Amino acid sequence: MRRLRFMVFDRWGRYQQDLTGIAEATLSQEINSTDELDITVPVALSKGDHILWRDETWHEHVVNEQDQEHEGSQTMSYKCEGVHQWLRYDHIRLFVMTNVTAEEALTHILEQTTWEVGTVEDFGRHDLALSQTDTYKALLEIAGTWGCEIRPEITVSHGGVTKRAISLVHQRGESRGARFEYGRDIGGVEKSVLKDDVITACYGYGKTLDTETDGVKDRLWCFVEGTDEQKQRWGQPDGNGGIKHSVGMYEDANIEDADELEDATRAYMAQHSAPSVQYKVSDAMALQLRGVELGDVIQAIDREFIPELRLEARVGEMKRDVLTGDTKSATFGTIVSLLPDVLTRIYSQVTSVTPALTQAQIAANNAAQAAQEAEQKVTSIDQMLTTGALSIGGSVLSVVDGKIYLDGKELVVAE
Repeated sequence: MRRLRFMVFDRWGRYQQDLTGIAEATLSQEINSTDELDITVPVALSKGDHILWRDETWHEHVVNEQDQEHEGSQTMSYKCEGVHQWLRYDHIRLFVMTNVTAEEALTHILEQTTWEVGTVEDFGRHDLALSQTDTYKALLEIAGTWGCEIRPEITVSHGGVTKRAISLVHQRGESRGARFEYGRDIGGVEKSVLKDDVITACYGYGKTLDTETDGVKDRLWCFVEGTDEQKQRWGQPDGNGGIKHSVGMYEDANIEDADELEDATRAYMAQHSAPSVQYKVSDAMALQLRGVELGDVIQAIDREFIPELRLEARVGEMKRDVLTGDTKSATFGTIVSLLPDVLTRIYSQVTSVTPALTQAQIAANNAAQAAQEAEQKVTSIDQMLTTGALSIGGSVLSVVDGKIYLDGKELVVAE
């Protein structure tokens, strides 16, 4: 058994005890979603207690659910959440930002919390509108809008946690040399070939331009092609005995630079130039992945494809025994969704109303400003009717005995 330390702090950050006699500890994680510690111990913990523990890195989980059992000796099982998920207790009433970076958006939503902004990579600029939500959901929305992966980071000293930060990266995890081979009649493995289209060439479309063709606004565009090998394997019959490209489309209306659009289109095509395959491993097969972390890259060889398919697969979900370090189950594949299915639906719903929210906010601001200006004009006119004087740009226009004065000087109107 590995040497591990588990410390308990109350919700106010005061040290309580070290946990010993741990019967079981399982960590379940999914990119941009689940981060749960299931732990069974012989002592009582309170809801809201923080468990701070370390294997290769520091982790912090908060006690949320309890299941007490009596089997000779008393044991308690607890389900604990990743501490960043408790950002749901910070409320956001209204949040509208236009043409901002992911770092700017993250900085704004974390302002009212005890969390800091960690490393934020470049994801370009986007608009974001949120209403009546919490900070954790806002964090997921940022991840979906900018295409980030969330990486919570904990800094610890002898007295406990000294810093909590959120980093947004293109890809968490790394390549540790893990290798996986799949063939026929292998137990403990579920394989899914996803329905995503396989393409060998791609059109890319960026921002709308000021020019028109036949009355239709032009867009920045490009066309990229894959290798001849990809075309030969995944192309389409051209009707004349030859092979033509399987063509896809990528678009991002925020891209204004031609080179940036070409790079983004080529990256999109690379992700869709082979079948999307997902594997779920458990039991003995999962033991091959000992030491693998969430987001890591695995070199996979699938011999069911002819010729065999060699691919880089990423670990999107995993469960491991914290006490032994063994992987109990894992899901990895060529494409890892930024958000799980339920959150994807929420993200789609929110993004569908984001433009309307943004425009509504702008219209509301304009209406409020117009109303204020109108009120000022009414006030000024009313002032002139009652006092015979009108304030204009810091000067006073007045009418006395049928004569017009500006700042006390009579104005003579030439005939």
